[in-house]
Amino acid sequence: MSIEHIKNHIIGNAQKEAEQIVRTADEQFRTQVNAAKASLEKQSQEFLQKEEKRIKEDMERSLSTLKRDYKMKLLEIKNNIIDDVLARAVNRIQSLPDDEYLALVRKWLANIPDYLDGQLFVNTRDLKRITSDFIDAINKNRKTRLILNNTTLEIKGGFIVKTEHYEIDYSLDTLVKSLRTTLVPELDEFLQLSCTEL
Repeated sequence: MSIEHIKNHIIGNAQKEAEQIVRTADEQFRTQVNAAKASLEKQSQEFLQKEEKRIKEDMERSLSTLKRDYKMKLLEIKNNIIDDVLARAVNRIQSLPDDEYLALVRKWLANIPDYLDGQLFVNTRDLKRITSDFIDAINKNRKTRLILNNTTLEIKGGFIVKTEHYEIDYSLDTLVKSLRTTLVPELDEFLQLSCTEL
């Protein structure tokens, strides 16, 4: 074998080996690039899923807060409406002319069983309005007597009858509280009906 032939053989083998190294390096590079792509895709998918979950949780929290705030505002408005209506009703009753106011008190006193005797307590203004003639007229139709007590109460109007064993409360304060408990469910029902019509 000649040197030229040996040289060509060595160069040929080196070239084949170099091509093989390049192919192997290229395959390794592609494998690493594909693995890196897959890893990046997996990481980006995980990141996107986490972000999507976080955004969804944030939206649900925000929506929950909005709903709670809406309900609280609606409750506040409802309470303000009820308070306003009841305050106007009390003011209207308080400003009734004496004869109309006394007719209302007479009607409430008619609800007190006539076999109960007791003392009638009123506020300072009503102590001036309710005369002994008025009390005598009330007692005329009763089996027992009611006596007007000169000690006044801090009530908006109406009266409290104190018997030997208990009190019967027809004060405007208590009547308004009772009316409020009646109005709240009715207003709730009205508001629900209004909301379904929207």
